[in-house]
Amino acid sequence: MIKFPYSDSLPLSLYVHIPFCKSKCDYCAFYSLPSSSWDSTMIDRYVSEIRKEILSVERPFHTIYIGGGNPGKIGKENLISLLEVAMRNSRADEVTVELNPEDVGPWVNELSGLVDRISVGIQSMNQQVLSYLGRNVTVKENIEALEILASSKFSFNADIITSVPSFSVDDTLSDIRKIASYEPDHISFYSLVYEEGTRFFPLYEKRDEDYEVDCLTEGWKLLSSLGYEHYEVSNFARNGMYAKHNLVYWNLGEYLGLGTSAESHLGAGPYYSMRSDQSVEEFINRAEYDVEKLEKEDLMIEYILVVLRTKWGIDKKRFSSLFSVSFDSLLEKVRGEIRPECFKDNENAFSLTEEGFMVLDDIVRNIVIASC
Repeated sequence: MIKFPYSDSLPLSLYVHIPFCKSKCDYCAFYSLPSSSWDSTMIDRYVSEIRKEILSVERPFHTIYIGGGNPGKIGKENLISLLEVAMRNSRADEVTVELNPEDVGPWVNELSGLVDRISVGIQSMNQQVLSYLGRNVTVKENIEALEILASSKFSFNADIITSVPSFSVDDTLSDIRKIASYEPDHISFYSLVYEEGTRFFPLYEKRDEDYEVDCLTEGWKLLSSLGYEHYEVSNFARNGMYAKHNLVYWNLGEYLGLGTSAESHLGAGPYYSMRSDQSVEEFINRAEYDVEKLEKEDLMIEYILVVLRTKWGIDKKRFSSLFSVSFDSLLEKVRGEIRPECFKDNENAFSLTEEGFMVLDDIVRNIVIASC
């Protein structure tokens, strides 16, 4: 059994990475295998290894997220098996499963009682956009998935990708209106990312930044008018239905990532990051994780990177407690380089406005440099 360096004092969340997909989308940089590279035997062996690792953890899990890849490819029985062993000690506060639209069927209702939330990768309701992105799904399948989820007992999230080259801002707004008509509790709204190793990466330098800004600005306005709160750079919720598991990430909580390519943040001082970069076959034969102790300076940079993505921003008292540094002292070094309309600042917290979200990377870079 692997001994994971988690603490006994913080709530512990669990992420399980399922690396199996029907095919790999042209923009996807996550570790995944197309169907030509796996079979049911490999899936069963992988799930068995994950079960062993979960059983080595005696702590109950605060939140559970099964993502990928496409967890739908491991089948209902394997999903239930993982969830039951993960909740053998107690029911988690939130349990989320990612599914691709083509795998959302009436069978998902059999997960009720174990799963609270389903996240479905719709991406677009325009067939031309889906084809351009290399999505192996049709608009018809997207509609069928949304209809099933809208009539189910689950809370659900729908992903939307915007800023797709050769398409318009109106295409994005049309996607938002169509998807919002099914009343998901949560929408994740992302610009297309040009990740190294994907088909889109060579286009990075040619992308139209003004177009991206227009897509985001108009999309944010429309989502707000439809009742969705912009609580994180790329995430919107109705009626306070935030993604509890993701809030753990954004607040630098403690989470255990199991499976190949899964990330962990563990400990309560000292702190550790953990990851397995093995192939699926290597992982099945002998699972190993690289564990790295985080220095306080590295932890502070990571905290600034993730927490400024949220509407709540930096809790100054917590910042001082974690790093023995006054955030105000860092801010004073860079305040003149941040436009006033980009942030909100008071004695308790520092956060970014939507104008600040647009230049998030620059603001974070300036604060990080000031902390060095």
